[in-house]
Amino acid sequence: MYLTVRTTIVALILVALTGCSSIYRTTGWFAYDFAEDYAMPYVMKTDDTEMGCAMSESMTPMLMSFSELTWSPDRLATSMYMQAGACAEAKANEEGLTYLRAYKAQNIGEAKDARIRQKRLFALAANRQYKGYKHLVSEFGEPGETCPDMDEEEEFFWMLGLVSGLQAVMSDVRGQGEVGVPKDIAMKSVRGSQCLDAKRWWGMPTAMQAAVWTMMPDNAPDGVDPWQALADASEMAGDAGVRLAQAVEIVIADGSGNEERLRDAIRRHAQSVKTTPSNAQYRMLDIVAHQQVLAVSDRLWTEATGSRTPIGALGTFWDDVSPADEALDINDLLGD
Repeated sequence: MYLTVRTTIVALILVALTGCSSIYRTTGWFAYDFAEDYAMPYVMKTDDTEMGCAMSESMTPMLMSFSELTWSPDRLATSMYMQAGACAEAKANEEGLTYLRAYKAQNIGEAKDARIRQKRLFALAANRQYKGYKHLVSEFGEPGETCPDMDEEEEFFWMLGLVSGLQAVMSDVRGQGEVGVPKDIAMKSVRGSQCLDAKRWWGMPTAMQAAVWTMMPDNAPDGVDPWQALADASEMAGDAGVRLAQAVEIVIADGSGNEERLRDAIRRHAQSVKTTPSNAQYRMLDIVAHQQVLAVSDRLWTEATGSRTPIGALGTFWDDVSPADEALDINDLLGD
């Protein structure tokens, strides 16, 4: 009798546990479907990057925890980790401005600490972006070998993963290699981007390829000007209202040391924002790109004046000559 009762209790516990497991598993499938089909598209249409960051940073651990019971949602994870990486990168840029202000004020301790905080945040960004890239590989295979068979929705996740891989390499360099992101991911991402139609995806494949050509001109095809290719990609991005390619051009121009080219690219971006609204379906990506451009402008302004780009002044610079200044040219007053 005792044995029978004990066996019955054990059986009931096993049934209960199995039932709970089934509930959690079903909940995980529901959460994946809801996040990919509704939550993420909704966030992509919004214009509040802070709320987008809050969602990606809070929901990613919760969603990924269901992979203990179901499969890993690689496509969704690619997007979520990329966005979370961009959030860490934005915080790193803010620490960069803190460093510049402290350095100008000769507050060496604060400047040094701000630089350390900045590098740690770039390492965090690299870690998240690298995870996004690895989920891309899990879903589609390693980029750069062959092009996977994809529909338009899958191409979107493919592109996000490639951008995440490229950003992971750049962030890790800025974080002094703390994460150890393999450098060859950059070239794999560029080669993978050639599987995409440049016009459909806002000029990004062209921008990624041209970015490599600017750094390694010998690899550019004969008769191709890498900088003109970048400008052409930026024009496509502006027309599409998703200006990721413009952000790429400005980041590459920033690293080239050619300030005239950099200023021109920022001016073109600022004009594009005024004349072409964000693509309604991908508004968040356009705003993230805009903030990356603004971060470069803020650094230039802070280096020169001690404070960031004034409100409404993106595309202008502290030493621009205004029409009023030109009208009061001293040579004209003296009759020369």
